[in-house]
Amino acid sequence: MAERYQLLVRDRHGFERSLFLNRSVTLGRHNSCEIVLPDTMISRQHLRLDLEDGQWWVEDLGSSHGTFLREERITREPFPPGATLRLADGAYFLTLKAESQTTSEVHLQAVLQTAHLLAAQVDLDELLEQTLDRLLAISGTDRGFIMLLEGGELATKAQRNLGRELEHSIQISMSSVHSVFEKGTPIWIHNVADDEKLRSHQSIVDLKLKTILCLPLTLQGKRTGVLYLDSRRIVGEPVDRPTFEAIVALCAIAIERTRLFEENLRNQVLATVGQVASAIVHDFKNALFVVRGHAELLETQSQDPQVKHHVKKILAAVQRLSQLSTDVLDYSKVRQPHLEKVQLHAWMEGLLEPLQPRAKDLGIRLESHSQPCVAHLDSARFLRVMENLLANAFDAVAGREAPVVTVSWERVTGGVQIRVQDNGRGIPKKVLRRIYEPFFSHGKKKGTGLGMATVKKIVDEHGGSVEVVSEEGGGTSVILTIPDQEDLRGETPAEESTGKSRVPRPRPR
Repeated sequence: MAERYQLLVRDRHGFERSLFLNRSVTLGRHNSCEIVLPDTMISRQHLRLDLEDGQWWVEDLGSSHGTFLREERITREPFPPGATLRLADGAYFLTLKAESQTTSEVHLQAVLQTAHLLAAQVDLDELLEQTLDRLLAISGTDRGFIMLLEGGELATKAQRNLGRELEHSIQISMSSVHSVFEKGTPIWIHNVADDEKLRSHQSIVDLKLKTILCLPLTLQGKRTGVLYLDSRRIVGEPVDRPTFEAIVALCAIAIERTRLFEENLRNQVLATVGQVASAIVHDFKNALFVVRGHAELLETQSQDPQVKHHVKKILAAVQRLSQLSTDVLDYSKVRQPHLEKVQLHAWMEGLLEPLQPRAKDLGIRLESHSQPCVAHLDSARFLRVMENLLANAFDAVAGREAPVVTVSWERVTGGVQIRVQDNGRGIPKKVLRRIYEPFFSHGKKKGTGLGMATVKKIVDEHGGSVEVVSEEGGGTSVILTIPDQEDLRGETPAEESTGKSRVPRPRPR
């Protein structure tokens, strides 16, 4: 009979969940923790549960509001089964439970709890985070990430305990991860010491990794992503390989189901916006045109300062409503972009130069870094993308010390990558999940809620992808990847600059 531990987590509202425990874990508010407790009274890294020689210990990591055992604030104490911890003012109560189970019971419970978790109605980002947490707990590993196929490329969607540069954070190369995705053959190394080839790699020795698991996410024979997990110790497998692979397959089904649901919902919203736009927006703009005309006539015929003040307010409101009408019409229409080859450096300089005086007035340093390259763009439509991103960046750095907004672009395999980066206040995680949702606005008194939705729509029309990397207090980077278009006449940019054969276009989603 195997000893099995569970951690019962109950929040201040009485909601309770149960988590398997088979290794040391850190709990806190930051998403780098193995168990995330999203309450403002919880510190970013609040406490750690350590399993040493079959005995659990609890250590407070210098939290602001404390960890309490038997109503005494603790630093490090034994945490026996049946004991309950109180975090802060009762934001959470943690109870450790031990139980004995046969191997088959462990396997069945792991599958059933995973199925229950994935059956819940959550958005895709939350599902990916919960899925990764579940797979880490079941496998007993410490770190990992999930990548999904997006715009013909693998993109990281969730990760734990790894740096942003995954290539430098994991033991095996990213080419090996891509190979797992391409070939569908998992990497399953329970103990690196048993693999002579891996023992010869100095990087493995340096990282002291013992367990490496990398599996494709597959649905009906089609690979949709890849899962990577590793650990610096040999994990005592709570489930065997066939059971774990079945659980991963179950996760792949849930992820694809949720992704299709969100895509369908987005299309429904787009259709609804289009219907509303076609029904009222044109008439609305005509009415605004009349209001603007009378306000401007009144402004020219009156010298009264009070009248001019009110006219100015009317014209500002008309301008904002006109912009909202334009945004709605622009977002609601499905358009085929009129692509042309654009010398990106000259195009960007023409865009950024008129913004320099405004940036200077706001105390913002507006910088650009580039490599000579050609992009395939609908320049008029893509102008909207850059205007929205720069407006967001300017708003984000307002009031910050030494504000900087940087625009950079470079050639990457199969296309170009454009990055708009700021050192502003960053985006909260709960807002980041809704950033492309139409009519959702955060931190802007005059926002229409269509800025980022329009950015994504236009980039999608170009066959590209948008990635937003942000953390509260740590600034924001928006990364646009625009592929080469082989159906245009003439050579691709790669041929123009190198004379070599054409770079393959990323596979469609």
